[in-house]
Amino acid sequence: MKQTLLSILISIAYLTTSAQSTIYVRNSTWQDFDVEVGQSGTLTMDQSEWSATTSEVRGWLETTGEEVLSFNRTNAAVPEGDTAYFDVNLNGATDALTIKIRLIGVSGGTELDYSIEGSGFSEQWFDDANFHEVQTTLAGKSVVIKFKPDNDDSNLDRDIRFAIHDLPVYEISEADFLDPNVLNVMYYNVQMISFGVSGMAQASERGALLPAQISEYQDVVSFSEAFDDGPREDDLIPAMVAAGFPYRTEILNQPSGIIPFPVNGGVIIFSRWPIEAEDEIDYAECGQAAQDCLANKGVKYARVNKLGKIYHVFGTHMDAGGGADDIHARRTQMAEIRNFIADLNLPENEPVIFGGDFNTNPVDGDNDYQAFLDTMSPIIPRHIGYFESNFNDDFGKIIDHAWGDRLHLVPTSITNEVITIRSLDPVLWDISEFSDHRCVLGRFAYPDIIKNGGDTLICPGEDLSLAVVTTYPVTYQWFKDGVELNGETSLELQLTNALESQTGHYTCLVGYDMIYGNWGDPLTAVFYPDGPDTVEARLTFDFGDIVINDVLCHVGINDVKGSSWKIMPNPTSGIITVSLPENETKATFNLYSTEGKLVLSEWFTGSINALDVSNLNSGVYISELQLSQETLHQRLVVY
Repeated sequence: MKQTLLSILISIAYLTTSAQSTIYVRNSTWQDFDVEVGQSGTLTMDQSEWSATTSEVRGWLETTGEEVLSFNRTNAAVPEGDTAYFDVNLNGATDALTIKIRLIGVSGGTELDYSIEGSGFSEQWFDDANFHEVQTTLAGKSVVIKFKPDNDDSNLDRDIRFAIHDLPVYEISEADFLDPNVLNVMYYNVQMISFGVSGMAQASERGALLPAQISEYQDVVSFSEAFDDGPREDDLIPAMVAAGFPYRTEILNQPSGIIPFPVNGGVIIFSRWPIEAEDEIDYAECGQAAQDCLANKGVKYARVNKLGKIYHVFGTHMDAGGGADDIHARRTQMAEIRNFIADLNLPENEPVIFGGDFNTNPVDGDNDYQAFLDTMSPIIPRHIGYFESNFNDDFGKIIDHAWGDRLHLVPTSITNEVITIRSLDPVLWDISEFSDHRCVLGRFAYPDIIKNGGDTLICPGEDLSLAVVTTYPVTYQWFKDGVELNGETSLELQLTNALESQTGHYTCLVGYDMIYGNWGDPLTAVFYPDGPDTVEARLTFDFGDIVINDVLCHVGINDVKGSSWKIMPNPTSGIITVSLPENETKATFNLYSTEGKLVLSEWFTGSINALDVSNLNSGVYISELQLSQETLHQRLVVY
């Protein structure tokens, strides 16, 4: 049967479409590359048979890669017996790479070979469908280049993808990790959505492979959209533990009913340092327009102890969408975050960090961002790295944030670096990304301010020193019973030859000012459109009640130093352990108030004894240990 004209045209169109190959470059480095394509060989292909589809491959932009070259694979482009070469030259600010393509005309089409070369390396020609990899240095940084064809070339339509990848993607200094006054916090929306709701595929694979990409010196990681219980519990959590994060919170707002709907809030916080406490709230409002009522969104809190310094870390995922109910929900959630932090009554001289996917950015016209600033009064960091957070290439459209809190210890510097974490693993080669979000790295540095002394009782005539010590330039003003002490503006307050009249409640107001937004980078104008912001840090250090009372002298109580018996812990709010002196197993233990009233008496019959003092009022007490040959005293502080 003869072919009709229409069937012939369809066959020609199919041949033309299928017999075409495209070269893609995924640039996962901070260096942009200009693209120039050159030809060589026994044949120069006609311009109608090939196209250079872009003039630039920008860093961290495309997920699958940018097309740099497409060409016809038929003998009309390269006749049998001819050979055509293409050099795709990638020219960066400091480095150059060349992707090499060879087309050999054979019967029925062309054979495709590929290679790559750069400074110090030149790969052989390949014609297989395998992964190939080379490591080199670009812009002074270690880079891995991985490449592979996408199919078996049976239809002469093999595409080849080259990934140029920083290794590692980001770095944190070991000095930061060893410094108790610096905390590096990652906030990352990982889009692990449960119940088959549309979203990124391969949640289990992404959860298992992501933690290995995180710096070994990363202190804290707060994930959002970790909704899916299976990938989170079976893959993400074990991989985070293996990556050196032994501490974590529970998932935010996990449903307790038989039917887990709505699902959990998706936020979970991991830490290399002990998490001493956690808490959470469930947002009262959700936006129907963006289907946010499908999840119990809210705020997760973790109290992190890094080398003795306490950090209060909050993570959230606020409602998305631009509908009226979505905007209303977000405005309500802003107030809920502020109230949640306030209700925890956190010490003002300890750092508070809050962040996550706010679904709020400074360049949209809905005024959400300004409303958030008005409600939270945060410290906006200096932004570095990429200029948006959702692969939309809109300058300043950053919805993932890590903010400081000006109502607590004010940081001396904050940076937010927006980065992209991508995979080179064959399992994730096709999707490459771990999420539809970039992640934000928040680096927070704080002054080291230490309080020495306080909550004590001395005899008249004794000396006492109270101090607030820091290497950071600050101002001081001391107060007694809320009244400013004239001339007491140094780091130390000394009571010399103390008088009973000096008994009182002592505090020290420490001050310093920080200026944020006085930078010259392009994002400064986005986040500080009205110019720099001066943040006034005013911290009250409470030294408690200093009691100077002659009662101590009358009862013969002296402050015993280096005593052979111990009370631990001291200060305390609960159970104390009293260790008797060596070779002593029996004693009477009495506890007196500073007014001389006996408030507790116990008979000890062992060398180590536990005692509950949690029912006592906060304050300073005098403990008395009556042994067979002597009576010993120590001060005990209960808070």
